[in-house]
Amino acid sequence: MSDNFWTALSALATTAAFVVVAWQSVLTRSAVVTAQKALATAERALIASEAVALDAARSRLDERAPEVSVRMHDVPWPPYAWTPSGMPVNPWPNGYEWYFPAKENERIVLQAGITVQNHGRSHLTLDFEGDLFFEADHRPRAATSNVLFPEQSISLFLQKDFTIRELSENYAAHQAGRPLPYRVAGAISARDDRDNGVTDTWDVELTGCPVKPVEGRDATWVVVGSSLPDDSGSNSLEYVLQPPRKRTYWISRQRGQQLPEPTFTIDAPSSGPAIGA
Repeated sequence: MSDNFWTALSALATTAAFVVVAWQSVLTRSAVVTAQKALATAERALIASEAVALDAARSRLDERAPEVSVRMHDVPWPPYAWTPSGMPVNPWPNGYEWYFPAKENERIVLQAGITVQNHGRSHLTLDFEGDLFFEADHRPRAATSNVLFPEQSISLFLQKDFTIRELSENYAAHQAGRPLPYRVAGAISARDDRDNGVTDTWDVELTGCPVKPVEGRDATWVVVGSSLPDDSGSNSLEYVLQPPRKRTYWISRQRGQQLPEPTFTIDAPSSGPAIGA
C-alpha cells in the first residue's frame, strides 16, 4: 500500500478519536449541568421547607407575644428653656433673641412625653437606652429597667438640651438638605419572662429646627414662628407619634440564641461550568 493510504488512515483515526473525545465532553458537560440543576432544586426545596418551619415558629411566638404600645405626645411648643435643676417648665420669653457669639451657648430643651401601655395580662420588663427620663420630685431621673404590670401604663420623657449654636447647625443642615446632626434619641424594649419568646423594641427620636436666623440681621436667632394662622411653628420639629416596632425572636434568651430570619430564595448559577478539553 502507498504512503498516502496510511496517511489518510491515520488522519481518519485521529478524527474519529477527536469526535469520541468531543462527544464525551458533551456528555460530561450535560451530566454536570443536570446534576447541578438537581442539586439546586434540592437546595431550594430544603431552604423553602426551612423557611416555612421558621415562619411557623415565628407565628407561634407572635401569638404569645406581649401586647404593648408606645406613643409619643405632649411635645412642648415653644420649646422649653434649660434650667440648671429640675424639669424644664417654661419657654423662653416670646420674641427673645440670641446674639452670636454672646448668647450662642444659651440652651433649649427638646422634650416629648412618652406613654408605654401594657394591654395584656402578663408582667413585662421594660429596658431603656438613651435620652429617656422619669420625673421624680420635679427632677429628671435616668430611666432604668422597670416592671410594667398587666393592663397598666407608664409615663416618661424623651429630652435633651442643646445650645442655640447647635440648633443653628441643624437649621444650616436642613437648608443644605443634609441629615440634622443634633437629635434626642432613645430605645424602649419590652419582654416577658419566657426564655423562648420575643423582645419588642421601639426607637424614639425627636429633632428639628426650632430656631432660625433673623432676616437682615447678622448672627441673630429667634424661635421659629409661622405665617399660618393655626400653626405655631411646631412643624419645625420632627418626630413620629407611634414609632414602629422591631421584634426579635428568641430560641433561648439564656443562651443568646435568636431565631433566624426565614429565607425563601437562593442564588443559583444561570449556566453550567466550563469543561476543559
